[in-house]
Amino acid sequence: MSFTKRILYFFIKKSSEKSHRIYYKQKNNYYINQYIQCTQKKSPSKIRKETHELWKYWKIYPIQYFRYNMYRSDCPLSISEMKNYIPDYFAYYLFYPKSFKERNILCEDKFLFYTICQGLRINQPKTILYTRNNSFLNDQQNIITLQETLEIIQNIPDKKLFIKPRFGVGGTGIHVLNKTNPNTFIDKQKNVIVDLEYIKEIVKQDYIIQAGLTQHTIINEIYPFSINTFRIVTECIDNSKIKILFALLRMGHGGMEIDNATSGGLYTKVNPNTGELYKYALTNNQEKFLAHPYTNFKFEGFHIPFWDKIVEFTLKLAFKFCDIKYIGWDIAYTEDGPVVIEANNGPDISILQDFYGGLKNHFKINSPTDFWYSENYGIKDL
Repeated sequence: MSFTKRILYFFIKKSSEKSHRIYYKQKNNYYINQYIQCTQKKSPSKIRKETHELWKYWKIYPIQYFRYNMYRSDCPLSISEMKNYIPDYFAYYLFYPKSFKERNILCEDKFLFYTICQGLRINQPKTILYTRNNSFLNDQQNIITLQETLEIIQNIPDKKLFIKPRFGVGGTGIHVLNKTNPNTFIDKQKNVIVDLEYIKEIVKQDYIIQAGLTQHTIINEIYPFSINTFRIVTECIDNSKIKILFALLRMGHGGMEIDNATSGGLYTKVNPNTGELYKYALTNNQEKFLAHPYTNFKFEGFHIPFWDKIVEFTLKLAFKFCDIKYIGWDIAYTEDGPVVIEANNGPDISILQDFYGGLKNHFKINSPTDFWYSENYGIKDL
């Protein structure tokens, strides 16, 4: 690649970063407000100096400075340690894309992901229906009529349905439906899925419709209303060796039926080697809980008794997707063993750094500048 093109790519990426600053400031609005209201801040001159250093190092507006409370006078981190915290934009638009390259579709398209898992006979939730191009498709992805759709739904034995957007992230747009009698499913807004009008609305977007799982009784004791999943981040080394880098347990909270942190759930660290839970869980707004507020389940010292089975399942699974170097797997555990819910080629960097600290060295990022001028790859969504 010519020097001119390398410089051109740098300015294209810088323009993209600048255009995303408003989005990331809005996303972190809670932390910005916490900074404004804080009465234990460092001196203004020190804050200016540190934010300038971080901005110069990552070449990105240092939103992580506020996200991880680096401005507080009691912050123990040196400027060198602060530099280990990866900014969101760098992770999602420069680092992860270099890992998945053109193969991002394998994880981002739920139709494709579940079809691949089905072909490889990987345990996953039972897919009942799809919607695509204003049509319903059965589990073999053949077009069926509205009447056939209704009959399939009315005759399934499962007590819960999940309707997921084809390209959804962070739990947004998911419809959770619960069976109230032998042929009726109702969501929280009391929309009845067997009603044709509801069906006609669903078919306007691309969804994948799956039966709910019954999680293991031990996981159910932690929180019973959602499927609580293990977010396990794997690294594929030289297309052959798989390593587990990080692990979290994500849980629902406050009656919610999904476990995503960005939707209000809790998350805690899991020791990747032993399956032991950390001493507390967090919400996305950094509320700490020593025990789950709904069930009073105490986190500290608890070992997931079937952790070895989860690890074995995840390692085998990651090997089959080794074309993508880093994947965050969402793994549920049922009475019949582990089940893959989703694969994320850009696993949430914030919740990982909440428990593992700055991840720059874990991800072997020696020089952020290299990613601004890197060759043979295009920036995501540009």
